Amino acid sequence: MNSVELIVFMLLSLIVLLLARLPLHLVLAVVIVVSALLYGGPGTLWSVFSEALSDGATWGLVASIFAVSWLVSLYTMSGVVYRLGEGLSKLFRSSLLSITMVPGLIGLLPVPGGALMSAPIVDSLGSKMGLSRSKKLFVNVWYRHVIVYVYPLSSVVILASAVTSVNLWLLVLSQVPIAVFMFLVGLPLAGLKPERIAGGISWGLLARDFAPIGLAIVFALVLAPLDVFLGVERFSVAVGVLISIIVFVVIHKLGATDVLMSLRDRRIYEITVISVEVMVLRAFFLNIDLGSMVGFLKSTGVDGPLLALVLPIVFSTISGHPTAGIAIAAPIVESVLGMSSNMAFLIYASAFIGYIASPLHLCYIYTAQYYKTSIIEGYRYMVPATLASLTVAFIIFGG
Repeated sequence: MNSVELIVFMLLSLIVLLLARLPLHLVLAVVIVVSALLYGGPGTLWSVFSEALSDGATWGLVASIFAVSWLVSLYTMSGVVYRLGEGLSKLFRSSLLSITMVPGLIGLLPVPGGALMSAPIVDSLGSKMGLSRSKKLFVNVWYRHVIVYVYPLSSVVILASAVTSVNLWLLVLSQVPIAVFMFLVGLPLAGLKPERIAGGISWGLLARDFAPIGLAIVFALVLAPLDVFLGVERFSVAVGVLISIIVFVVIHKLGATDVLMSLRDRRIYEITVISVEVMVLRAFFLNIDLGSMVGFLKSTGVDGPLLALVLPIVFSTISGHPTAGIAIAAPIVESVLGMSSNMAFLIYASAFIGYIASPLHLCYIYTAQYYKTSIIEGYRYMVPATLASLTVAFIIFGG
């Protein structure tokens, strides 16, 4: 089986199994095992598992996701998250701004677990606004990515600038109209309307409730050099969140029984297992020989802008991360068609926007697990928003 056939098989398998509403951890396990056996046999399967499980990035992700999930469980179990949601609504003076800005601001913490930090806040605010679980899923994931889409310090933006040899600030500025459209297009889809919120703010209580989340972000940034020193990505995040858990327990005066009860939340362990599976799948994807795909694309004589739109989406979707869409698709597009500024802008836009709705996107997976809903349910809002945003990007950069 060559790379073209394999990627088509993996995409179709994911779609069929997800539509069958099988548990996500089972879906990923089946896709990984069957795809690896079809592509290279038992040796490939063993090699991929060994590579992923020996990678420090895998265990850094597992540790950070476990810690973040535990912190979220504490927030939910103690009821603090609902008070925090109310306080943030009063701070922004608008339920619309609160439910869209909180995921975006927390989204500046560049780890998949960040989506779990905003999920309970969106849950609390969304319930008061009458949003369904699928709409909360869409809002938390979509608005988490609008700000970071044009964040100059985002590793994805920096990578895109380097790979395409386009100035970083020029790349960021080119995407601002798309980001504005993304913010606006999500409002009617989720049924969000401006709603003025009155009432005084208890600044002390708001600061106390938000402190563990804020400290987790601060400690993750301050301790970032540990990742390089230990050779384990996201280790700093795990340590930072564990410190914030201690702070949470102390300032909210939780007992040992409360802490142990928070660890009984099965979502903590389901999400942690999924984290391992996604890293195994990515290791497999990185070992696929793409030579046959390059030859296939050259033989089709496909239109340049269309290739720059579709190819990054495919790789971002199958890998669950925009870096794959950019790092793999950009060299292929350049080798087939050459590279221009508009081509680079379109590659970045399609890779980033396309990955938001990927069934392997960790933020999407974690949020769906938290809300106890299928990621398929979120597609009724995610797909129209994604297609509309990609269409605008294509019109702007592909014309």
